[in-house]
Amino acid sequence: MATVLAHESELEFELGGPVYRLMQRIGLIQGAGPSIGRRFVGFLLITWVPLLILSLLEGRALGPTPQESLLLDFAVYARFFLAMPLIFMAEVVAGPRLRAAGLHFVEGDFIRPEDLPAVEMAIVRASRRREALLPEIIMLGIALLGAWHSAEMLSMTTATWSYTVVEGETDLLLAGFWYRFVAVPILQFFMYRWLWRLVIWTLFLRDMARLNLNLVATHPDRAGGLGFLGGAHLSLAIFPFAFSCVLSAHVAFQVYFEAAPIETFKTLFIVYLVLMELICLGPLLIFVPLLAQARRQGLRQYSILADSYNRAFEQKWVTGQTPPDEPLLGSADIQSLADLGNSFGVIREMRLFPFSQQQILQIAVIASLPGLPLIFLVMPVGELLKLLAGALL
Repeated sequence: MATVLAHESELEFELGGPVYRLMQRIGLIQGAGPSIGRRFVGFLLITWVPLLILSLLEGRALGPTPQESLLLDFAVYARFFLAMPLIFMAEVVAGPRLRAAGLHFVEGDFIRPEDLPAVEMAIVRASRRREALLPEIIMLGIALLGAWHSAEMLSMTTATWSYTVVEGETDLLLAGFWYRFVAVPILQFFMYRWLWRLVIWTLFLRDMARLNLNLVATHPDRAGGLGFLGGAHLSLAIFPFAFSCVLSAHVAFQVYFEAAPIETFKTLFIVYLVLMELICLGPLLIFVPLLAQARRQGLRQYSILADSYNRAFEQKWVTGQTPPDEPLLGSADIQSLADLGNSFGVIREMRLFPFSQQQILQIAVIASLPGLPLIFLVMPVGELLKLLAGALL
């Protein structure tokens, strides 16, 4: 166990990696700390500030229409003033909780002594994947390729602050070029980088699920003792919240300035919520076979124990000769019978996944919060207050 815990620093899913070390070299990250504020300011200087300067030079900071005004584009603010810092903040919110959950397998005695070397190797593999250069190069290439492809596919009929439309031909402005080939790829790269970290974490969980874990079917978390994983994954809701800020801002712009009916986005939000639930909790489904096996084994063992105990209890207190010097009232046999029934009930209620319905709902609520201001765009404040007052009376 001590050998495994010696690798604790290697089980970091939020820090490290080639780009992290690059940011340390150029001063965006000081020391080993996250330097969230410093990085946020630095990336604003790279992304949003050039957009503002170029838009001012091209007369598109506040153009003749809302669509041609950078400063009125809600989605731009959401991407660079909300989503970007939240992605950085995840290193403080989600990263340490995933690391603590990974170490809990050892600290909580879920790992049998003969499997400790396998856990040590799993930690080493996770560290190597995190430090690998090739995945980050691929992610950067995907971000740039996506920007180039979206620019090639431009066929809009209405001009915006990022491009013009002349006789049906769409041309990128300088601000649009910077937005598509610099600002957005940087944001997307850090999104992909966190998705890769989640893949690394999922592969680590797969390694744990392949071991003969010492699960406890009667654990009060109703998940064999693995309920701590659901709590750790709840911290991943910071990503649905960040992505929802961008999505809601885009919808708000279309609803407010282009009079798009909000009902047309209902399916989009439903699909988005389902996708975010899968990203946040999907990796934990790896443990379904293991938990199902633990539940079956627990039910079988406790069924045999309950059968033996109940027969002995009946023979002693019901059909047999009760000892004259042992009164029924206050007998420990009664309490043991009740405890055995409670334990059997806990096993029957054991879930096949290490998260609760409450945690599913919490992620859905967090992912939906940025969309709540859309209500004020389609319903006057007075009517909304009347509706709330009616609901409370």
